[in-house]
Amino acid sequence: MKDKWESGPFVHVDRGSRSNGSLRLYRLGFLLLGLAASCVGSIGNTGGERQSGTAGGPGTSSGVGTNSSSGGAGGASTLGVDPGRVTLRRLNQLEYDNTVHDLLGTNSQPALAFLSDTNATGFDNNGDLLSLSPVRLDQYRQAADALAAEALAPPLRANILTCDPTAGDACISTFVTTFGARAYRRPLAADEVAGYLSLAAQARAAGATPDEVVSTVLRAILVSPHFLFLVEIDPDPASTAPHPLGPYEVASRLSYLVYGSMPDAPLFASAKSGGITDPSELQTQLTRMLADPRAIFAQNFAEQWLGVQAIETSQPDAMLFPTFNVQLAQSMKQEVDLFFGEFVRNNLPPEGLLTANFTYVDDRLATHYGLPSPGTAMTRVDLTAAPQRGGVLTMGALLMATSRGNRTSPVSRGRFALSDLLCHAVPPPPPTVTFPPDSVILATTERAFLAQHRTNATCATCHSLMDPIGLALENYDAIGAYRAMDHGQVIDATGNLPDGTTFNGPRELSQALAKEQAFRPCLANALLTYATGRTLGSSDQPYVDAISQSTSGATFGLRDLLTRVVASDPFRQRRGGI
Repeated sequence: MKDKWESGPFVHVDRGSRSNGSLRLYRLGFLLLGLAASCVGSIGNTGGERQSGTAGGPGTSSGVGTNSSSGGAGGASTLGVDPGRVTLRRLNQLEYDNTVHDLLGTNSQPALAFLSDTNATGFDNNGDLLSLSPVRLDQYRQAADALAAEALAPPLRANILTCDPTAGDACISTFVTTFGARAYRRPLAADEVAGYLSLAAQARAAGATPDEVVSTVLRAILVSPHFLFLVEIDPDPASTAPHPLGPYEVASRLSYLVYGSMPDAPLFASAKSGGITDPSELQTQLTRMLADPRAIFAQNFAEQWLGVQAIETSQPDAMLFPTFNVQLAQSMKQEVDLFFGEFVRNNLPPEGLLTANFTYVDDRLATHYGLPSPGTAMTRVDLTAAPQRGGVLTMGALLMATSRGNRTSPVSRGRFALSDLLCHAVPPPPPTVTFPPDSVILATTERAFLAQHRTNATCATCHSLMDPIGLALENYDAIGAYRAMDHGQVIDATGNLPDGTTFNGPRELSQALAKEQAFRPCLANALLTYATGRTLGSSDQPYVDAISQSTSGATFGLRDLLTRVVASDPFRQRRGGI
């Protein structure tokens, strides 16, 4: 039977006996349709249409979230170039779980059951591809149910509810203005608070107990677009003139860059004072946050940049590679995390990512690499006397990620070096190309097979660029173990870069790539892409060049690159328009 308040904007769905105290009050359709109606474009639509991020909450006010009108993060673009615009994007799975943990204190990970996020340009935080389907909406609703029940029970209840629900609107108002501000990652406007008070009144009129009223409001907040999305406001959505992000918007960008989660108390305080829009304060906060145990930037960026985020799910042929197991893959990924983390922490030169003479291993990974065992814990080890290893190109995780389950793939390894380290565009194979079966490829060495493959003029154009690079890594098998022979032949690891630079083996290849002028700008490109959550375009190139340009005679490290990314116009500004 239709409930008497189902006709309003807040939809009640009866999932059980009213006597069990379970009020099923949801506002998904109202909230998300309300957001879409007040945006330019639509929410996360699969057609790639972008939005200007003007959003209305329960009160549907056009003045909601006008924090972008204040702050001094720079007016016009300092380079006179378009700083770009980020699609109103929802939290990805990692960000959702981290945010509900920090907001509620829960250790549950509801996003593990969500639909998988789409990865683009190497990263999973691209707003253009973080679409919102009806299935995902239902998953958010179910997660809100479970989270609200957990949060309003001991011991979490005291963390989020500081008033007595029997006090009625006084408590609801306190709850919405305090907890709601943390969930929205900004203060709520008066009409937004009024919208939640109206929702609470409807719940009471339907017979809800005081605790059920709070639960109703809490669940509504957890399915609000202002919680599920990173909302940034354009005062004039049609204008292409750059404008500074507001202090709370800057704080959220910085927090999701470093923590992959909502701002912490010092960052909220800096946003409240407006200090976060000052470049020096922004850098102070960045430095503080990178040293915080919550910081996940190094591992999250590095794993996605190198394409090794899911390496433990790899399933190489067990007959060919009996030493591989999940534990070994986990050690490989930890090596990447710790190695990249040291470059951020100690501000080491970016080129050292390719040429460093140290890494991190435990006994399992050391055995795989043929190194002395340091013990069961991941330990920093010197590689001066181990020329077979050094830099990311010789790490097991990357070597596995660029291999097949039963063989290496010089093509994939070469493509990675060209596209991800040098930003050299490599087109996909023509649709008319047919791929030979593995039995043909495995019948001889990769070098011999690819030499024959390049006799096809259609294939030679790209393969002549990729193959000579990937073949320099043929001393590593499909799980990254070193080998000297293949098919009874000593491996020939010579090759050349597109500019003619020659090398022999992984160490010389790494040194050659590190000297390429394109390497540092390419890394800066990846950092800016990850930091802004959007695909870069040609108008971003001046910013990439400025970020990556070193000062003559000065030490220039990886953290300096990140610092410049955060100080750049694309990170601190945006524009409207399409």
